This record gives sequence, C-alpha cells and structure tokens, in this order.
Amino acid sequence: MQNSVRRVVVGVDGSAGSIAALRQAAGEARRHHAELRPVLVYSSPQGDYIDMMWPPDPEMARELAHQAHDDLMCACERAGGLPDDVPCDPVVARGQVGPLLVEAAAENGDLLVVGGGSQSAVHRFLMGSVSRYCLRHAPGPVLVIPPEDSVGHGPEETAAPAASTGSPDDSTAPRGAWLKRAWSDGPLHSVHHL
Repeated sequence: MQNSVRRVVVGVDGSAGSIAALRQAAGEARRHHAELRPVLVYSSPQGDYIDMMWPPDPEMARELAHQAHDDLMCACERAGGLPDDVPCDPVVARGQVGPLLVEAAAENGDLLVVGGGSQSAVHRFLMGSVSRYCLRHAPGPVLVIPPEDSVGHGPEETAAPAASTGSPDDSTAPRGAWLKRAWSDGPLHSVHHL
C-alpha cells in the first residue's frame, strides 16, 4: 500500500478557480517531490454531446487540440508559469471534464486538485459540478479549492506555501478547501475548513 503522493493532477480551464487550483497543485507537487500534471479538457465549439454524436474531422481535431494546448499554456502563465523545480507534464484531452480528470488521476499515488467553481445554481443543475463528480468518482484523494470570493481570500492566500512536508490535510490545505482521502485500504475522510 502506497500512501505517498507521486503525481499531482490538476484540472485547468483558465478560470480564476482553476488558476488558484493550479497554484495549490504546484505547491503540493513541490511539497511531495511529485510530478505536476495540469490537464485541460476541451470539446468542440458545439459542445460535449455534439462531439459524441458527430466527432470533428481529423483536421478540426488537430486544430482544437492545438488551441487547447495554447489555452493550457496561457493558463499556466497566468498562474505564474510551470514550476522549474518539479517535473511537469501538461496534458490536453477532448471529452467530458469530470470523467477525464478522474481517469487522469486514477493511478496509485495520484492526488487530484480541482477548483470548486463559482457557477450559478442553474448551471450546476443543468451541467453538474466537476468538483462533485471528482469527489464521488476519483479512486484517490481529491483536493477541492474553493472559489476565492466564497471564503474571502485573495489569490495570495490561496497559493500553497513554498515549502512544507506531509500530505494534503487540514494543516496544508487552504482555508475553505475540501479534501477527500480514499486510499485503497484506508477510511474515507472529508475535511472542510471554515
């Protein structure tokens, strides 16, 4: 049984919440001497369901993947750039966000970090919540970083400390964060900081 974090997978979409999650994920990767894997999940402009029914032709698929990669690199720059002191493996994938993030963080030793989102209740009802999907379906630990406006933090307070040891728990997670730990032979824990 391996309880150490070997890879930190973080969902990135360019939103303020995902930028805060990326900063936290970089801190977690640094803290655990782990690989950082920012993941941007995209779909064609028509949306996920049209993609499933009528996938884009190969040329359009290449263009979409290239644009997604550019968007991911732009988001990483907005977060302060990819860290030089940890190995990084940025990934783009086409499909539904929740399932693909869970799949990206399915190996033993993976920590999944996602932003809590700030969509309206109507949006969450119609589209679902990516963070809730990840909390329910990820086989390993999930750290949900709340929207900055929901806990009264600025970005400087959401960023992870530069150096620390230990696992993502109530002493290292930002205030307001949810953490689910689900190691294969350990109990499920949820921690919510107020």
